[in-house]
Amino acid sequence: MALPCVSQWGSLERNNEVAMRRVEESGVVVSLVNTEPWHLIDWARYGYRSLEEYLFWSRKVCGLACLQSLLHGWTDVRLSMGELLDRALDWECYVVEPSGRVHGLVYRPFMAWVRSEFGFDCRLVEHTPICASSSQVRPGQVLIASVSPEIRDPDTRQPHRGGHLVLVHGIDDGVVLFHNPSGYSHNSDSASLRVEEFQRFHADRGILISAQPGAAPSR
Repeated sequence: MALPCVSQWGSLERNNEVAMRRVEESGVVVSLVNTEPWHLIDWARYGYRSLEEYLFWSRKVCGLACLQSLLHGWTDVRLSMGELLDRALDWECYVVEPSGRVHGLVYRPFMAWVRSEFGFDCRLVEHTPICASSSQVRPGQVLIASVSPEIRDPDTRQPHRGGHLVLVHGIDDGVVLFHNPSGYSHNSDSASLRVEEFQRFHADRGILISAQPGAAPSR
């Protein structure tokens, strides 16, 4: 079954409202621009408790959007983004400092969680360029890859590396095929870059995830 593309903002159309700005300390800050009254955002539909919670966390749940894509494509599990976030926080996949700063997605707790709850096989990939890690991608196995959020604009000069997660689901004649949870609505689910272009944004780390048929419980 093909893997659907999931937006970290709740709908692919809202991805077009995403703005990015470079900040020296943290690299790239991603947020929504106010193109419509905030009360029109159906945050409860996505499982959040408030608009403020949605606006805070939707900037950070790119990895959970990748996971939601796998759950929808490989299993019968249907959990809202808010429900996934609660479970990720319980497993310490995100660490929130008293100041409000968030660390994560933290790979090892995330891998332990998805193994335990959903039956997926996970393997950490570090210090590995995309030309090597993408060779492991095949039907039933994907790569959640760390890239710069600037990958949505491939012409970006001297991009940062890392800070965002995308779902690499195929490699075809030197072209990386991926879903981008915060890409533009017209190509989030059909994003593609040649290996050497993808590498410009890639942090040489990620998680290889394999489906285990019949292992994930239904909900």
